[in-house]
Amino acid sequence: MAEYEEVVKILVAEDEKPFRILLFEELQDENRIVKTAADGIEALNLLKEEEFDLLITDLKMPGMEGIELLKEAKKIRPGILVIVITGYASLDSAIEALKEGAYDYIRKPFSLEELKVSVNNACTLILLERENKKLLEDLKQVYKRLKETIDTKPTSAGSLLDELERLARLHQEGFLDEDEFETIKRVLIERASYE
Repeated sequence: MAEYEEVVKILVAEDEKPFRILLFEELQDENRIVKTAADGIEALNLLKEEEFDLLITDLKMPGMEGIELLKEAKKIRPGILVIVITGYASLDSAIEALKEGAYDYIRKPFSLEELKVSVNNACTLILLERENKKLLEDLKQVYKRLKETIDTKPTSAGSLLDELERLARLHQEGFLDEDEFETIKRVLIERASYE
């Protein structure tokens, strides 16, 4: 199995058993964990127990319909992506689904390729957001170490220029925002003036 960071957890809520099994078989692969629910209530219980990245829900199901499941899923996990599928498509239901935060809205009958494209795009987005979050955390750690180094390490005039050049490159490449850049620059210059 792939590294955990590359695995996307998908929940499929579909009341038609043959279609639910088909979706499970077609969407499962080494980078995805797919679980299924026979209705909205079962899906909601699974959402409360486990963290899912993507929810694929039928619009019309017994117990709890897809729009209500979408709303509840967003309350439990605001970042979850939701694809709504339906055989009862209408402009009103599409607008409502998108207004409530659906990532996509697909009308039945649809080709499996159409659904796979939507799921693949959603999975790519999920992995990119995950990677961006990790990079941001790494950057915060680098920034923290840099700040600690600046706070504890005396700076000579020659190394001050080196530090300022390195700081300018980090700023130019987008690793430091304007406030961070100015703060660190000021600290470097103040340290150098005390030597």
